Amino acid sequence: MYTTVLVSDAKCERMNRLFGKVGTVLTLSSEEECLGALAEGGADFVVVVQSEDGRGVRAALKCAEASDATVVFVSIMALPDILRDKLTACGVCVLASDEDDGACEAFLGQLVAVRAAYRAILRENAGLRRKVLEAQAVGRAKCLLVERRKMTERSAHRFIEKTAMENRLTRYAVAKDIINGYERKDGKANRIGA
Repeated sequence: MYTTVLVSDAKCERMNRLFGKVGTVLTLSSEEECLGALAEGGADFVVVVQSEDGRGVRAALKCAEASDATVVFVSIMALPDILRDKLTACGVCVLASDEDDGACEAFLGQLVAVRAAYRAILRENAGLRRKVLEAQAVGRAKCLLVERRKMTERSAHRFIEKTAMENRLTRYAVAKDIINGYERKDGKANRIGA
């Protein structure tokens, strides 16, 4: 399920119905409310409907800049090429409000597919970041054990692995404990020597 923030100064039953098919829709009437909602909890999609006086481009651009949501600008009147190009260059999708329901459904299907791929990339990225942090911490802990306890690199590695298994902890948690322990000792030594 996805969360959509719909920004419009008028009732937008069509967009509510369309995006309601894939999740929750929060309808707001101003750019400020939208940016506040994005700051609080974020959203998967932000739909900015052009107002009767033609405004809305700036709001769409701000939303694209302020969040990682997929931003859609719905134009209710002809949009000059320069504005369309500016929106798309900033990653904002543009949809004409006079598109038929079939075209809108297809557009939403493509947005959902892209959003699902994006979520998968974010999960993979987070997993890789955790692995890098673990590898860095374990490497640093092994260096400390080699320096301070005069262990070999191999025995330091085994020590971390064995401690993690015996205490049902991750290697990262054991490594952080080792690092924090030596940092505390070094901090005390610095205060005593000062």
